[in-house]
Amino acid sequence: MRSFIVITLFVVALGTYHVTHAESTADSLFNAYNWQHLAGATTTGEGVRIQPLGRVIVHQDGSVGQPNPSVNLAGVHLKVSGDFKIIARMEQIDSVGVVRLYAKPPVVYDQWRLESGSIAIEVGTSTIAVYVWDGSSSNSNDMRTFLYSTKGMVNITLEHLRDIFTIHADGHELGTIPDHHIFDGGEVWFGADGVSSDPWVLANVSAVALGSGTLEVIAPPVLTEKHIDSEALRNLALAHPRHLRIGAAVSYDVFVTNEDYRKLVVGQFSMMTPENGMKPQFIHPGRDTYEFVEMDTLVNSAYENGMQVHGHTLVYPKSNPIWMGEVPKRERQKSMLNHIMTVVGHFKGRVAEWDVVNEPLSNVREAYRDVRNGLDSNLWYDAMGEQYIDLAFRAARAADSKAVLYINDYGLERDGDRWKALLGLVNRLKQRGVPIDGVGFESHVYGDGDYSDSTVLIAHMRTLAELGLKVRISEIDVTGDDPKEQVRQYVLALDACLRSYNCTGYSTWGVTDAFGSTSRPDRYPLIYGTSLLFDTKLKAKLGYRALQMRLRKHS
Repeated sequence: MRSFIVITLFVVALGTYHVTHAESTADSLFNAYNWQHLAGATTTGEGVRIQPLGRVIVHQDGSVGQPNPSVNLAGVHLKVSGDFKIIARMEQIDSVGVVRLYAKPPVVYDQWRLESGSIAIEVGTSTIAVYVWDGSSSNSNDMRTFLYSTKGMVNITLEHLRDIFTIHADGHELGTIPDHHIFDGGEVWFGADGVSSDPWVLANVSAVALGSGTLEVIAPPVLTEKHIDSEALRNLALAHPRHLRIGAAVSYDVFVTNEDYRKLVVGQFSMMTPENGMKPQFIHPGRDTYEFVEMDTLVNSAYENGMQVHGHTLVYPKSNPIWMGEVPKRERQKSMLNHIMTVVGHFKGRVAEWDVVNEPLSNVREAYRDVRNGLDSNLWYDAMGEQYIDLAFRAARAADSKAVLYINDYGLERDGDRWKALLGLVNRLKQRGVPIDGVGFESHVYGDGDYSDSTVLIAHMRTLAELGLKVRISEIDVTGDDPKEQVRQYVLALDACLRSYNCTGYSTWGVTDAFGSTSRPDRYPLIYGTSLLFDTKLKAKLGYRALQMRLRKHS
């Protein structure tokens, strides 16, 4: 259980301060600001202890992406106009402490992070470095380094005047750096991290509006929303005799910072799948480091909004942290089992379902012709063979006996080697008494070769029903290159699910094209995908209307 006290954010603007969503009193302002939802932060009597997590996003293709430092997205942020300064008291710095101010919340898409404009101040024991990102790249585009002996503690002041940042340490001016117009949008979000694994303490933060500038404190978000629209997908599905769960993959970053997105998620869906936050590289960044606070926030919010949570995912080699890939082969079984038991045990009773093993099938044709039986030669298979799947499911069942356990993969909607391999695998698992409950059909449709056939999809679902297995449409998204085919594929999958008594749910892989996984990775400006039910302005597309129509038909 994480305990916390509130750390003050003092705000002064020409002798007064402005507060949004809070009473304009010093006491309420004091209580408005805290760091309880910041990954790696623990509040103590001395201040906020910042434990650097070293999170790095590994891209889907296996290449190492950019660092993923913590941002206080579910805490307060500032609305500013004109000039201002921010002061941070940093203590107990044995290596490097980092305070970073963001112009907008960064967004993690499907395993890559879109950086907004930001400025980071890295404080070491003998140098202070300043980096600026202008929002045009994942990398910083300007930096300055200053010699300064902090002796482990320092008051850092960042002063913004017109188009220049001036940096002070304990009242001494160190130098300046252009602002690159990063705060022209009028918002300031807070982050804190470090360069090594050594913790440090953020003892205080204050913000002051300068000259004719103004400054407001925006209180932490309220994460509950109404879901009373009878025509919403979740409510149409509830009224249908099948009572399906209608779900979506949800971005934590956007859910806690974008009210319109949050209302859409809660209003339309009865189940959420964390898109990234439960993958190993996000939740288990170090061999002995787990970080649950962000996913605790999301899971708790789901239940407050009458939604179930589908956990994604426990074993997924394409989303392992770097350290996990460096574990010696003889130690991998223990490493995998510890991860599963710890994560599932932490969310016991709160996460209804898990993708225990995600995408175990190979993309290499030869794998379907040899002893691998179509399985991918990932680091777990290389160490344990097919048994890694048995062990993973048994560990998940031991950690939470009531959670529904799935294997999840793509390409299962069509006949062929991939389907045969999956069917052979689940037969062998059942024969060995492995506690598998179901199979997830990802149902991604990104081109002609991905199109599903209704008859085949229903037949595959019924084949699994004969084995006593549940099924679910787990990650459907359909490219919008052909709008008519997009509608047809969305409805076809829902219809198959409604007609198959063992189908328990229908989930889209995302909510809106504005934050969809088919957006082009690491592109600035962002190139949006077109595969989801809501467009970049969060407006419903024809596919959404078609799903409503199908749910109204009680047959």
